[in-house]
Amino acid sequence: MDNPGVYTLAALTITPDMPRSLLKPQEGLAGMKAVTIDVDFKRGTGGTKCIAIIATTFDEGATWRHIARFDFTTANRVAHCTLTKGSKAVTNYADLAAEGVNDGILGDQLAVLIETDGDYGNTQLAVNASVN
Repeated sequence: MDNPGVYTLAALTITPDMPRSLLKPQEGLAGMKAVTIDVDFKRGTGGTKCIAIIATTFDEGATWRHIARFDFTTANRVAHCTLTKGSKAVTNYADLAAEGVNDGILGDQLAVLIETDGDYGNTQLAVNASVN
């Protein structure tokens, strides 16, 4: 692993009705063997849905594969998952349903896609990745 460590993938205030958008990717993760994602959702007021999707790329950001999805609604919540790179059987890529993971695929970058519904106010989202 070129650059093991803990990285902040997102630290933001949720704004009203954010369409699905990709935040700035964390580059320089070639050789990543495992990543633990920690997501902290601190709801202020309003809002109905916040989705944080963790994605990886194998082609310098031209295509992003979704590897973990976290779904939040109207309560504070901290959630996490650990994904590893390793030999697996051949499978077809499928997009993620709520709280899903695609384990076994880790490229050389990580990024977060955020999507919200409703008018959240004073709501914070932090996404951190511990990369090995």
